[in-house]
Amino acid sequence: MLQHLITQDADLRMVPRDRDELTTAVGQLHEELRALPEESDPARARVLTRWIGIGQMCLGHHEEARTLLRQSLDLAAAIGNIRAVVATGLNLGDAHRYAGDVQTADALYRSALNTARSQHPELVDFALQHTGKHLMERGDLADAQAHLQEALRLRIAKGDAGLVESTQAALARVEMLIGQADASAAGGAVLRR
Repeated sequence: MLQHLITQDADLRMVPRDRDELTTAVGQLHEELRALPEESDPARARVLTRWIGIGQMCLGHHEEARTLLRQSLDLAAAIGNIRAVVATGLNLGDAHRYAGDVQTADALYRSALNTARSQHPELVDFALQHTGKHLMERGDLADAQAHLQEALRLRIAKGDAGLVESTQAALARVEMLIGQADASAAGGAVLRR
């Protein structure tokens, strides 16, 4: 819905390709959501709240993003769309991570990963990717690397070049951070001699 308006920055976080375009598109989705009749199909409200939330997260409006993504997650659970529960749980985890709420993000990622493993194996690579990036930002580089390596194996098996490229970029960043940490530790060891 808004994918074409979103890219990733150097830290592998979602950001607008064009801030004004994304702001306009999010506003149009807000109008559509407000225009939905009270007894309308909750599935459409779920989709709209999810994408408005993702857009707001990319624009840096974390509080609104979390509110909308929580609404979307609740709607997904209420209508029994477990696939959407996993996907939206990952998005909500991102919104908490971007806002600096590491504990809530961690719980959301782990829940989404567990649900994907048990009920929607086709989503495991996505859950591993989001969890791996979270672990990387948290500084848990070995676990981040393990999650991303598993995601890469699954994505290679899927044969989706775009997904493989995304995971390779995340793995390269983790490996660079591991190299920096190793160099720093080696430098510290030399100084202590």
